[in-house]
Amino acid sequence: MTFQRARKKEQIEDRKKEILMAAERLFNAGGLEDVTFSRIAKDVSFTRQTIYTYYHTREEVLLALLGEKLEEFYGSLHTMFPDGRLLTRKEFCKCVARHFIAHKETLRLFALRHTVLEENVRYENLVAFNRIMLKVFPTVKNILRQQCPGTDDTTFDTFTFTMISYFASIYPILAPHPNQLKAIFEAVGAEVAMTPEECLEASIGLMTAALKFKKEE
Repeated sequence: MTFQRARKKEQIEDRKKEILMAAERLFNAGGLEDVTFSRIAKDVSFTRQTIYTYYHTREEVLLALLGEKLEEFYGSLHTMFPDGRLLTRKEFCKCVARHFIAHKETLRLFALRHTVLEENVRYENLVAFNRIMLKVFPTVKNILRQQCPGTDDTTFDTFTFTMISYFASIYPILAPHPNQLKAIFEAVGAEVAMTPEECLEASIGLMTAALKFKKEE
């Protein structure tokens, strides 16, 4: 097959998508160290050199991938909290915890955001990613306005800021190394009774303490 340069916008987007899909497969299978341009090139329909046309580093590839996964994460939040469905605080926390667990691989990637993914990346890529990140505020605010109409916007924003930091730390809770679990059990003298889902529900419950849920009024 003769190689053809992508000229149309659709062709360019298709190639970017192909790169991101390959990077996602590599990351999910082996982690950060498995994501290299050489390995991506073996999984796509064009050359390694062509990859550099779109992304300069693997960090740019993974940051773009994280941006796509966050878009999916936000979209599924709307599905999980449809208009007219009111929840108690406990029900809300359970739904959010399950949503996090369902997007475990996104959490795994997000955990690398500040330490790895935002290094060795061009400025314009950071701007594009942060525009996606900022969508979390109207997304969460719209959900909370329905669930907690008696709560002010400043409290909603504070909750969202807190959740962003929390979001970056969840993955190790969901996928602890066996030796880490063994060390924890030995240190406390007994097995920890809480499941990861229960742990998430309890911590989200603490963060929602300032929210006034309509269903509980």
